[in-house]
Amino acid sequence: MEKEKREKAEIIIKKILQEKSLSVINQDEKAFLFDVYSDDMKIASKDYELFLTLPESEKLINIILVVLKEYIGSWHVSPEEMKQLSEYIKTISKDE
Repeated sequence: MEKEKREKAEIIIKKILQEKSLSVINQDEKAFLFDVYSDDMKIASKDYELFLTLPESEKLINIILVVLKEYIGSWHVSPEEMKQLSEYIKTISKDE
């Protein structure tokens, strides 16, 4: 069941990345991502209480960054590639 949830969450994140916008997902999908990645964010956030106070769009961007870091964690990523990823993330529209 957990694997199925992760796979569904990955599809939602891919949709955000492809469209470069958070507005392509609905409130149920946002809530689903928060649920699936809550434990990951507790581990990844230096200050989880601060994370909880962020606007919804910032929380989603943080989740996407954690997922991308996990995805590329087993790959060698050059500083230039990290810069490109960072710029890419900045282009995601936070319209809600």
